[in-house]
Amino acid sequence: MLSLAVTLPMVLLSGPFAGYLISQWLIRTWHLSSHLTLILMLIGLAGSLIQAVRLLKLLYRGSKNKTP
Repeated sequence: MLSLAVTLPMVLLSGPFAGYLISQWLIRTWHLSSHLTLILMLIGLAGSLIQAVRLLKLLYRGSKNKTP
């Protein structure tokens, strides 16, 4: 349970970071607009939030089962 709770900040950071890296690569490779960075970071944040909610539900279910 503790290991799942510790991974929560990394889950929240990884989505926007991946969106940033992908957007920078696309901007350099295909010379796209810099607005792409914001769009892909928001998409990454949305994905991270969905995964964080799933993780929190799993943590809640696990703690609920352990109470006497």
